[in-house]
Amino acid sequence: MRLRFFAAAREATGTRNVDLDARTVGEALKVACELFGPRFEDVLTHCTVVIGDEQFSIDAAAGIEADEIAVLPPLSGGARMADVSDKDETPREAVASCRLMSSVAARIMSGELPKGDALETARIAGILAAKRVPELIPLCHPVRMNHVDVAFERDGDVISIRTTIRGVDRTGFEIEALTAASVAALTLYDMAKSEDAAMSIDSLRLESKSGGKSGEWRR
Repeated sequence: MRLRFFAAAREATGTRNVDLDARTVGEALKVACELFGPRFEDVLTHCTVVIGDEQFSIDAAAGIEADEIAVLPPLSGGARMADVSDKDETPREAVASCRLMSSVAARIMSGELPKGDALETARIAGILAAKRVPELIPLCHPVRMNHVDVAFERDGDVISIRTTIRGVDRTGFEIEALTAASVAALTLYDMAKSEDAAMSIDSLRLESKSGGKSGEWRR
């Protein structure tokens, strides 16, 4: 079983995730307590676990078998994962964008940087970031994405980054699209930082979304 740790649980273990030889959640958490010691055991008394799209107390989850769980400490304000179990699975799409301003925008687009092909590197980074949102942002549901696109367009010193995500699920893909756009922009920044220290990133925003009960929305 793979355990993924967030916030205080991650600090107590010093790791993002660990694979343990255990069949049930209770067995896995017992092994984790032996492995990580009293500090983690103290934090665990205040945690809940997320299995798939459902959140459980430690006691309620003890006998459940799973391949992967998230160990989630309480957050300020009593935050909790939204219950989407009653929502219908529908085709959904989210589009997000942001901008990178750089004096070497033309070289970024042409792949002439010392680090190589910045666009392809940023495209892969954006796709990977969208798939890892539940690890990065607490309380985000894992979603079933069928398509992730990261596109780039240059206008002078400005590179526009546009991400499109589609799939079928009970909740939308807005955070995935926004995360993909921001990480793609950061990757371009990393690829070009030795050439232009004055680069900036701005205008991260959702452009449109569709699907679900709220239907279609466009900026």
